[in-house]
Amino acid sequence: MKKAIKIAAASLAWLTLAGCTAKQEPKSSSSKSSKASKRQVSDNSAMGRLSQGRKLFYWTVYWDVNGPIKTIEQHAASVDGVGDFAAIYDENKNDQLFLTDGAKKLLKQLRANSATKQTPVYMTVVNDTRTEDKSTDLVSALLSSKAQAKQQAKEIVALTKKHQFDGVEMDYEQIRDDTGLWKKFAVFEKELWSLCQKEQLKLRVVLEPSTPVKKISLVKGPEYVVMCYNLYGFGSAPGPKANRKFLVKTAKSFESLGKVSYALSNGGFDFGTADGTDVTSLTTSDVKKLIKRKKAKPVRDKASGAMHFSYGSHEVWYADDQTLQIWAKTLDESAGRKVDLSIWRME
Repeated sequence: MKKAIKIAAASLAWLTLAGCTAKQEPKSSSSKSSKASKRQVSDNSAMGRLSQGRKLFYWTVYWDVNGPIKTIEQHAASVDGVGDFAAIYDENKNDQLFLTDGAKKLLKQLRANSATKQTPVYMTVVNDTRTEDKSTDLVSALLSSKAQAKQQAKEIVALTKKHQFDGVEMDYEQIRDDTGLWKKFAVFEKELWSLCQKEQLKLRVVLEPSTPVKKISLVKGPEYVVMCYNLYGFGSAPGPKANRKFLVKTAKSFESLGKVSYALSNGGFDFGTADGTDVTSLTTSDVKKLIKRKKAKPVRDKASGAMHFSYGSHEVWYADDQTLQIWAKTLDESAGRKVDLSIWRME
C-alpha cells in the first residue's frame, strides 16, 4: 500500500504502498448501500466520480493529518473507509507495536466530527521500526514460530481495540517471493482472522504484485487489497506508476483469491537521472507546485494514461484525477465488474 517511514518529521518521505489489507462486510451494509446510491448527487468532485458504483478507501499518513481530516470531512459521502497509517514497531522496546501520534490525532478528530464519525477506520500495521522501513527481518522475528505468530496477533487486536478502530489492516511489505516467510505469514494471518472474527473486527490484507499467491494458502474471509502501482519508481528508469498492461497482468495474477480489491496511487516521481539513482517521490500537491515553479506543460501518455513533463535533465511522471479514472476503468474491464479501490494517499 512504495513509502519511506520515519518518526522524525525531517526524514519522512513517501511510500510504497502502500503500502496496505482485508475486511469483512461492514455491519451496516444497508447504510453503505444508501450511501453509495446518494453519492452521485452529493459529491460531483473527482473523488465522488471515482467512487460511483464502488467502495472507495483512502490511506492517510501520520506525518500529514490536518489536510486529510478536512478532505475526508468535505467528501465524507464518497469515502467508505480510511487506513490510518500507521502502527509501527519500537526496536528499543523489544519490537513493541505502537500507534504513532499522528495516527492517534487523525482517529480522534474523525470520531469527533459528525460528518466522519461513522466512517470505518482501520489501524494500518506496517513492518517499520523507528529507524528502518519495510523490514523483513522484523517480520521473520515476529512470526518465527506459531507461538510468536499467535502472540503477535493478540497484540495487534489488543491495540486495535484499545484505540477503538473498526478493523485491522496488515501491510507487511517487501516479502516479495520469499515463500518460506509467506507461509509463516499465513499461519499468523489465520490466528489474526480468528481473533478479528471473535472481536467483530474487520480485516484487510495488503499484497504487493510480487506476492506468490499460487504457492501459499491465504485464509478465506479477509479483504485482500492488491497494490497496482510502483511499476516505475525508486531504482528504475523514468516511467508511470502503472500502465494498462501492468494492471491487467496484476489483476489476472490474483484471480485465485476471488473478489479482491485494488490499490492505486496518485502523485508520482521526479526522475533526476535515467538510471534510477536520483528519484524523488512527489505527492499530488508536490506535483502542482513543481509544475507552477517550472512553468511546465504536462502531456498525457497514451500507453499508460499518466501525465509527464521534463525540466532540465529531470523527467516527472504522475497520476492526476483522469489517470486514476483510466486505471480504474482498466481494472473494471479486466475483472468484469466495478472493483473496489484503495487510494494512496489522501492529502
